[in-house]
Amino acid sequence: MDTLLQYTWALVPIDEVETLLKDGMHSANKPNTVERAIIVVVAYGIAILTAVLLRLSGYHPFGLIVVACAIPLAIGASSLGLRGGLVLALATWLIGLPFLLTGSQGTPGFLLTFLATNLAVGGGIGLVNNARKARRGKWQRAKSLDRDYSNEIFEKSLNMIHFIDKDGNILKRNEISRDTLGYQSERSLQFAKYVHPDDVSSIKVELARLFERGEIRDVKVRFISQKRAVIPVEIRATRATQRVAVVEACDLRQQVELERRLMETEAVYRYLIEDAIDTLDSGIIITDRKRQVVWANKTIERFFGVDRDSLIGIDGLRALSRYADVFEDSKDIQQAVKEAFEKGGKIDSCACHVRPGPKRKGRSLEYRSIPIATKRYTGGRIDHYIDITRIKQLENGLREKTTRLEQSNEKLEEFSHVVSHDLKEPLRTVEAFSGFVLEDYADRLDEEGVGYLKTLKKSSARMRALINDLLKLSSVHMDASSFEQINIQRLLEETAQDLEVRLKGVNLQIADNLPAAVGSKTRIRELFSNLIVNAIKYNDKALPAVRVGYLQESGNRGMNTFFVQDNGIGIESRYQERIFGIFEKLNPKEDQEGTGAGLAICRRIVEEHKGKIWVTSEVGKGSTFYFTIPKAIGRREVKKNA
Repeated sequence: MDTLLQYTWALVPIDEVETLLKDGMHSANKPNTVERAIIVVVAYGIAILTAVLLRLSGYHPFGLIVVACAIPLAIGASSLGLRGGLVLALATWLIGLPFLLTGSQGTPGFLLTFLATNLAVGGGIGLVNNARKARRGKWQRAKSLDRDYSNEIFEKSLNMIHFIDKDGNILKRNEISRDTLGYQSERSLQFAKYVHPDDVSSIKVELARLFERGEIRDVKVRFISQKRAVIPVEIRATRATQRVAVVEACDLRQQVELERRLMETEAVYRYLIEDAIDTLDSGIIITDRKRQVVWANKTIERFFGVDRDSLIGIDGLRALSRYADVFEDSKDIQQAVKEAFEKGGKIDSCACHVRPGPKRKGRSLEYRSIPIATKRYTGGRIDHYIDITRIKQLENGLREKTTRLEQSNEKLEEFSHVVSHDLKEPLRTVEAFSGFVLEDYADRLDEEGVGYLKTLKKSSARMRALINDLLKLSSVHMDASSFEQINIQRLLEETAQDLEVRLKGVNLQIADNLPAAVGSKTRIRELFSNLIVNAIKYNDKALPAVRVGYLQESGNRGMNTFFVQDNGIGIESRYQERIFGIFEKLNPKEDQEGTGAGLAICRRIVEEHKGKIWVTSEVGKGSTFYFTIPKAIGRREVKKNA
């Protein structure tokens, strides 16, 4: 806007009139080309007539003749330029030549001197005249260009531009002003006539300040068009002269419309957000940087039985005092809110309990306070009261169930030990006395009686093995804090030595560089041992083969995946999950060895290590058991143990 005002200063009507008057007077006093030629001819005629009359009178005044010829030469050169000056200089020499030849100055040297003098005078004056004309033409072209360019900017400006005097009269205005405001037919207009009646007094004050200070900026008023339309504008003006100022008005209708739409959009979203906050299960209180409550949702009323409108506009601590008595631990919550306001930090969690009352239910709440960090609302806070009643109930229920489960486990473990002890003694007695009878009285019994006693002894032994496996399964409880780093390579070598008798005739292959693991060394040894024994037990090949290794890329971070593979009888797919159940055997009638608890114990050990176990198998070709256990922290300890 400032640049445009600078361009329009030159367009003030009074200055234009003064310029035109000056140019007109100058043009009126300035002779044209024909008049100049006549003057030159007349001057030469007078000079020649004067010279002839003087010569006829018997006088020969050379100086007077020279002066008489120099006057028309100067006039002609100043009018005709360089070429005209040179021509007139030659003509002057020719005119004076007859007079010089008859006089004492008729020598060739003097004639040449006279010719050179004329050429110098005529050419010099003509050259100066050409330079003056060139400068004047350049100035006139620049002035014309500046006037045309400034006038183009003035008329085509997107803003309304007015030239006004100190009395508020409009001297000139541009096209956009005429199109927007109208008033085309009126010649004399007051600037105040454009202005809304409610803004007239303020605009008069601003115009007075304009002529006093030379400038006004960012003045917002309303214009009234000829069609009575209200047009909001922003005015900026600059004083061009002591009597004239340039006033530019920017039409704000589009901006006002955009602001209105934005406000409507913000209002819609604000109402949407407020409605959404009102439907939350959490109580929300928002305070500004002055600690005054600016919003409280309906959940606050439901939680505390207080009218939320009574909290708006008052200090946050004072608002809290209006419902603090509903808390069982009111001092704690008041202290937490006070710290939130005074220290300005974030409060993540503060548990509080609401007593039941006439308009409220007893509930457990969690208080949180978060400072507002956005630029517009810096210093404010959002206080949350989150209903955790259901969570507390679930926690209490879970705590009670956990307590009952622990008590039940303790009683079950105690019962297992008591039962196993009470059962083992009679079983030992039955088994022992069955053996005694077979040894001492076999010859007195028939074949059927001997068979009965053998069955009784074998059943007693099986019953004792079942009790031992049940005790073993129930006792698989491990604390992760007691886990240690295990050298799996060494552990398998020791296991192979322990199973030396079972491994006769078996091709056992243990991979090299097995990774270390973390867990219970005793249970991991038992895990490998059970899987290897199972691979031997359920093998129908002439040369049983068992291979132990691990998967380098297990896809499970933090866990090692080991496997035990055999070439045994294999397992049908429908049994591959059932075999990990307690007392599940593939051939319970054909194979009486074992109780069916081995794989159940393996799964329990793996699960206690937060891993998993599974099997892949093909009937007649063998099975592969995979399981995962935690990795060791690093390889350095493994190398040390190795």
